[in-house]
Amino acid sequence: MQEIPQVDGGGDRYPPMGPAESTERGPSVDGLGDPVFAVDRQGVLRYANDTAADVLGWDPIDLIDASVLDLVHPDDATLAASALRTVTTKSVGDLITWRIRTGHGTWRYLEFRGTYRSDDAADPLAGLIVIVARDVTDRHRLDFDQGDTEVLRAVMANMHGMVILADASGAVRSINGAVTRSLGHDPELVRGRPIFEFLHIDDRAPVYERVQGLSPQSSITLDARLLLADGDDLVCEFTVSNLLDDPVMNSYVISAQIATSLADARNRVEFLAEHDSRTGLLNRDGFMRTASELMQLGGGLGILVVDIVHFRSINELYGEPVGDAVLAAVADRIDQIRWPDLVTARFGGDEFVLAVRASSPSTVEMLRERVRRDVARPILVEGQQVNFDIRTALAFEARPEVLDALLVGASNDLMSAKRFADPESGSISVDAINERRRQLDHLRQALDEGQIQPFFQPIVDDDGVITAVEALVRWVHPLRGVLGVGEILPLAQMAGLAEAVDDQVLDLALRFAVRLVDAGHPEIEVHVNVDPKVIGRPAFGASFLERCRRIGAAPGQLVVEITETDLLSPGAASLANMQKLRFAGIHVSIDDFGTGYSSLAHLLELPVDGVKIDRRFIAGIDIDPAATNLTTAIVGLSDSLKLTCVAEGVEQPYQRDRLAELGCHAFQGWLYSPAVPADDLLSLLPQIEVSRPDVGVPAST
Repeated sequence: MQEIPQVDGGGDRYPPMGPAESTERGPSVDGLGDPVFAVDRQGVLRYANDTAADVLGWDPIDLIDASVLDLVHPDDATLAASALRTVTTKSVGDLITWRIRTGHGTWRYLEFRGTYRSDDAADPLAGLIVIVARDVTDRHRLDFDQGDTEVLRAVMANMHGMVILADASGAVRSINGAVTRSLGHDPELVRGRPIFEFLHIDDRAPVYERVQGLSPQSSITLDARLLLADGDDLVCEFTVSNLLDDPVMNSYVISAQIATSLADARNRVEFLAEHDSRTGLLNRDGFMRTASELMQLGGGLGILVVDIVHFRSINELYGEPVGDAVLAAVADRIDQIRWPDLVTARFGGDEFVLAVRASSPSTVEMLRERVRRDVARPILVEGQQVNFDIRTALAFEARPEVLDALLVGASNDLMSAKRFADPESGSISVDAINERRRQLDHLRQALDEGQIQPFFQPIVDDDGVITAVEALVRWVHPLRGVLGVGEILPLAQMAGLAEAVDDQVLDLALRFAVRLVDAGHPEIEVHVNVDPKVIGRPAFGASFLERCRRIGAAPGQLVVEITETDLLSPGAASLANMQKLRFAGIHVSIDDFGTGYSSLAHLLELPVDGVKIDRRFIAGIDIDPAATNLTTAIVGLSDSLKLTCVAEGVEQPYQRDRLAELGCHAFQGWLYSPAVPADDLLSLLPQIEVSRPDVGVPAST
């Protein structure tokens, strides 16, 4: 055995670790089949046997005088430090498990028991803590595979685009449905095969070189050719993220999308200027131009609005891939309708618009019957029959002055006109359009008179103490009472007043933050929602900070919330503004997290501090397995990335208790309080009661 000098205050230089040699002074540890380490009282590594070097993949020279705590997973560091202190007082430590970083950048689970060797001059390990370890990584991964399969399935099913999970060795663990649909690979046939087998042979070495040095919790983007099942290849853009130490994923996460040539990209930009990228139908701009040209031909104009009944339920019942298939089928069937002077478009979501030149309403009625007959037919998705129905509303006018009104309605959001449709006929009357105009005038008046204002809903900790509030827009209507965002937003968008509403609510929310400080509660954060279109403007960051300065709101007290689906493709200006806010001390949080469940690589790239779990998952926790699994995954992901995690829509005690079990400790919902006026919120401080019976029906947020 290699001699190890006695410890003298931990300051001596020890010989390099290397092969041990048998001596008469003590037993050899190099011949043991398990890893053996020796550390001093400060946790500095002084010796490791050959097995330890082999298991961890470190060159012994790299470990000379290294602190064992620097090699321990951050989540295990406190436990490790406590164990080292314990063993020096008890002589023999308890059996514990740590995660140790290998020389390859991965993590292995080692089961440890430490023994303190007294200051015996005859003992080559005198004054050191001798740690005998056992590699139990495989056991822990087996536990993960068996216990968290449903979580992984839920995560994979809700990730957009092609996603591949690979283990530390590069073997494929799982692929999502998009890989099968795009490349034709059978999930069962690819599982366990090296990921590089699916790359073009000329791309394997360069990709391997770049991925090999990828550090934990980091990602890279690159281009390479993916092999199809039939042997052909496609150029794809990859994002590879090293999430081997993530408790949920425990994998390399590879997200990919098919790349296009420069010429194709230019043509696509021109096409997308007037077409919907998802269905290929006209978008709003294309529809407006084409319908205007149609109007110039003379005669009447009929407009038919079509949407899918309970489309959200289809997504929730069958999964998003099936919902996408239904959307594609509806779009294709509408596109296949052959009708003179017909314009077809998708304005967004599950809502479609058709415009037709017609001399009478009967022509539009016939078109509607044709749409009902041809579109609302079941489809087959992976051998499963999916039934759905559609809802229609129509408008027709031959008078030029009304034609203009119809097109203006379509420009602002004709979809909302469905609420004015006669329930029997499904027709939209001119009187209904005029009523809508009166409502728009009322909204303008409400802004002028201060009827639009924020109500504040508390965010509380495990003890029910208010730690933050979210500002939610409300309309204090003189006749109809308090109206939620569902009543305000469609009208505001139609009237072009959405930004004016946001500005007024934001100013009042910042002023309330100042009131909180004046009331002795500077620790309570104020969450405000920011429109993604606004945050994408280059000057937003500077103007927001100037607004805070003018009002006197402390940046550290503010949290800006941005909806997840709006962050799937953030522009450079949006990212720069988010960084500017964070640099100033303002936190940025992803709202409604889980509804878009973007790739984890994308999340890693976003400059955010927290997430809010969408209320739909909270409503289904412990009822809907998919909701439970996704909530579990989100909480675990937030913890691993050191993000704050708030559960919104908490209405029942069992939901709060289950969330707390999962590790979520911030809650928002009617279990604690609805959104209330500023004065009422101040009266709830410093603490609120958890039990609030008969609070009524929650307002839409």
